[in-house]
Amino acid sequence: MPVTDVVVVGLGPAGIVATSVLATAGYSVTAIQTATANSDRCPVASPSSTIRRRAWQRAVPAPYPQQGADAVGGSKLLAAPQSYRLDPWNLRARSSTLTRYGASALPADADLADWPFPAGELDEYHQRVERAMNVGVRPTATWTRRMATTADKLGWNSFTAPAAASTDCSSLLDRARAVGHVDLLADAAVLGIETDSSGAVSGVRYVRDGEVCQLSAPAVVLAASVVSNARLLLLSGITARGQVGRYFMAHNCFVANGWFPGTDLGRDAAGPATATAVTSFEGDEFDHTGLGFLGGSILQAAMTGPRTDGWRAAVAATLPDELSVPDRATGWIREQQHSIGTVWAQPDQLPRAENRIDLDPTYVDALGRPVPRLTLDLAEDDHSRAAFLGDRMQEWLRAAGAHTTWVTPLVPQPLGTHLYGGTRMGLDPNASVVDGYGRCHDVPGLVVVGSSTFPGTGGRGPVQTIEALAWRSAERLTEDLR
Repeated sequence: MPVTDVVVVGLGPAGIVATSVLATAGYSVTAIQTATANSDRCPVASPSSTIRRRAWQRAVPAPYPQQGADAVGGSKLLAAPQSYRLDPWNLRARSSTLTRYGASALPADADLADWPFPAGELDEYHQRVERAMNVGVRPTATWTRRMATTADKLGWNSFTAPAAASTDCSSLLDRARAVGHVDLLADAAVLGIETDSSGAVSGVRYVRDGEVCQLSAPAVVLAASVVSNARLLLLSGITARGQVGRYFMAHNCFVANGWFPGTDLGRDAAGPATATAVTSFEGDEFDHTGLGFLGGSILQAAMTGPRTDGWRAAVAATLPDELSVPDRATGWIREQQHSIGTVWAQPDQLPRAENRIDLDPTYVDALGRPVPRLTLDLAEDDHSRAAFLGDRMQEWLRAAGAHTTWVTPLVPQPLGTHLYGGTRMGLDPNASVVDGYGRCHDVPGLVVVGSSTFPGTGGRGPVQTIEALAWRSAERLTEDLR
């Protein structure tokens, strides 16, 4: 049976960082990444899920596949390369809330948790990621300058969004492969994580060209997507005392649009990573007393907007009655697209045990194995948070000169790219799956990286924090393997 020091499952941002750190330290790494010939998802590694909002409902097949990419680079290839550090409040959400507001502010139906290490411990790894990915500030554009000036007049804290040089982080992988310790299997799908009689990791089973193979290793780094991480653990019989799959969360994103009649906002002058962001309404930057929710979101005036058929249809579907263009809404959007500005929110969603990932009892993948079943609903505080943020977003647009503003509806987004939870990190093995380094409490040698380990969502894009956390976990694994 082939043997390697470490198997890395998945080569999205977390897997690429882990592979680079481990190989550079001199360990042999076999990195396994499913690859498809087009944008379709792999029917074995990433089969279409079933979805439902409540546990008592029967799940139905998802209307479209999970957003993402089965390719080296993962979902980062599909997004603007913005690169934020997670707001420190999110790493101390529970203790900070208790300190400022008292126990009564903690929702009874949510399980808010602190990250299991000091917040400052990630700073060094953020700096490494920022150097490796060449993170910096993009030049501003007419639209982003307009919104920055307006935010300043409103007394809000604004900044120019940081971005990586590219959405493609495979240069790290290339450097790791140049060292000579990386074997890349880019056309295989892992079927299960193997353990020995003591319960420790012993390797993986995978399928390649229709043949099931085994690979022996004393360590496995699980770096697939949130849904795939939880599913693969469950298919492998690893439940972590019932904790695997719990506390599934999403960025249930929504936008506010503003119409600036006769004004060309210059939305075509830069790419989607160029943005002005406001921090005044994320984390605990404002007093939450009496609001009925915790957390919030950065508000982001980005260059994305109604310039594709999909965008135009989405914007047209939510036009307010006062614009009186229902019969030709999409055409009106096309005519006015240079005069429509958009502000994004990526609101926190608190962890609730009933929102979870498990295995569907009915539907199966191409090999006859259960597909993932996603249970995700919105709570009362999600709606209160969105209403508050929506008001601020429209206030920002109107202050910038918008004639008319409107907000898209809040809906659960279990199939999005900003997903969290399912393999929560924590100190208590009875309430979490992994420790602060991503090491599985119950399976020695198994490390999980990615946002599936996050105890909460935060209110901004997660990719840099994913990369920094993966760097820290991989570095610790190099020490554990000695």
